[in-house]
Amino acid sequence: MGETPATAQAAFARFVREAVEAARDERGWSVAEVAARSGVSRSTVFRWLSGDWQHHPELPKVRAFCAVLAVPLGVALRALTPPPVDIPQPSPPLTDPGVEAHIAAIRDRLADPRTSAVDKQHIRATLQLLALAESRAS
Repeated sequence: MGETPATAQAAFARFVREAVEAARDERGWSVAEVAARSGVSRSTVFRWLSGDWQHHPELPKVRAFCAVLAVPLGVALRALTPPPVDIPQPSPPLTDPGVEAHIAAIRDRLADPRTSAVDKQHIRATLQLLALAESRAS
């Protein structure tokens, strides 16, 4: 499963915390100083630090934050961007030749213009009943 918004928030909070700590260690800047120099409000920086935001941070603010701290914007964007979600793959097709032959015959009957509308309706109704029975069994 892919990353949830909560973990994206945690990843971005970790990024912001590390950037602010580096600014403190290397330049002696506080959170307030980082906010003032970047033009991002203190409350926004503190929300980022705590992971307390509902909408992704605005790109111009993230860009300004990164620029003042000389941090590549890509690092911040990677923290904000969850990895692709794993898409469940469909079940492999049946390999039983007999079943495949029956399915092919049903498809042919439904596609054949010589098959009456009543017969097509019966085939579809039977398939629906089989699908319903299968969904109840699982």
